[in-house]
Amino acid sequence: MTDVSDSLHFADAHALVAQQLGSARQQVLCALAGPCGRPLFELLLGCCRKGIALTLVVSGEPQDQAPGIAWERLGALGATLHRLRAGAPRLHTSVCVVDGATVLSGDLARLQVLPDAQSAGVLLQTNAALADDCARGLSQLAVEHAGAQDAAPGGLPVAPAAAAPATALATFDDPQQWAPPWQTALLQAHALALQADLADMHRTINAFDQAQDAAIGPLLRDCLDAKRQHLQALHAQTGSDEARAQADDAQAQFDRYTQDQDAKPAAAPALDAAAQAQMKQLYRKLAMRLHPDRVEEDDKTEAQALFQRLQASYEHNDFAALLALEQQVLLGPQVVPGASTGTGTGTLRGAGLRSPAQQAAALKDRLAQHQRDRAGILRSATWQTLSTQSNWTLWFSQQASYLHAEMQRYAQALGASSAPPAQPGPEGALATAPTAAPADAPTAIPTAVPTATPSDTGAQASAHAAAAP
Repeated sequence: MTDVSDSLHFADAHALVAQQLGSARQQVLCALAGPCGRPLFELLLGCCRKGIALTLVVSGEPQDQAPGIAWERLGALGATLHRLRAGAPRLHTSVCVVDGATVLSGDLARLQVLPDAQSAGVLLQTNAALADDCARGLSQLAVEHAGAQDAAPGGLPVAPAAAAPATALATFDDPQQWAPPWQTALLQAHALALQADLADMHRTINAFDQAQDAAIGPLLRDCLDAKRQHLQALHAQTGSDEARAQADDAQAQFDRYTQDQDAKPAAAPALDAAAQAQMKQLYRKLAMRLHPDRVEEDDKTEAQALFQRLQASYEHNDFAALLALEQQVLLGPQVVPGASTGTGTGTLRGAGLRSPAQQAAALKDRLAQHQRDRAGILRSATWQTLSTQSNWTLWFSQQASYLHAEMQRYAQALGASSAPPAQPGPEGALATAPTAAPADAPTAIPTAVPTATPSDTGAQASAHAAAAP
């Protein structure tokens, strides 16, 4: 059986595409869903200079013509160009097929040398059946919709209607409804891979949260408690509305932290590298079976509940829960046996409930949402810390030292605020007790522990609260 694998790339996307195109031995087929950027164009030029048979399918719409991109340069080096006529169907995602076995898809046209937080990534799939479907689909697209000067399908496999698999080729009278199964398969694989990447990011954040709880959780609780006591004492001294608001907020922060800590499930046992890899493989396998997009309409509610369990178990590193879910899926009612044609581009179950164009639109919407979620995590202070602090033990030790110092300052401030009441001075004047904390007394803990994000919980969120006035 031919090996099938996939991986999604972001920071190393340019290096990946360069490596794949640079290692091509015979043929590269490339079709772009938008204007071509300079980085990809230069890589395609490199293919031609090596003597690789390059075939391109590009849009003929004016808005898809990128400044400075001269396709004639590729033609002069032997590339075959199919420029689609105005009004022809538009690709839903870019695709590149290397040597009939490897498929690249995703943000190929917008490929950048430097990492782009807004990118949806480039998906690499090693799947000969999918590669064949994509090549045949591109052949049909070029033959039916390329301009007269490019009508000959040079470099593309012939796709006779009688011989081609029904899943690979389909006729769409309305270009707006053009969404062949091979394009839908690319979108679906990309959406599932991006969702898995998000789950991995949440796993990392949760692992950091658990490690922080173990290392400085009690100390952070004590700091929140000290902050609460200090602001309550300050309010008792001044009676001001501002001091009362700060004291109430500190009390709420402390209560919220203790409640969150009490509600947390027990941390899952640590896994070695082999078990981590096995769990990731199991997650991908179950995600393909349980995703709500792959079920009949009547099964969506049950599939959604199972998929949420899958996400929670994986994000919290709970291998035992994943194994239990696998047994339930294997032994229970088969609500999600994803249909397949055996060629790699099987349609979704329930495909008849929505038109192909509607399926493609829904997948693109899901991809866009996953992309926004990922960009939000990348912008968060927590992820910024995780991306720069590889030694968590050292990081927590530094935070512990800082929190200890802040607690000492709180203690000094509380001691000053509880000084004896006014006493007669040496000349009969009254020496009043301080009405406010000393200038250096903290009203907040400006700790460097990561700021909370929608994905953060527990000690991270409370560290953020402790850092707020």
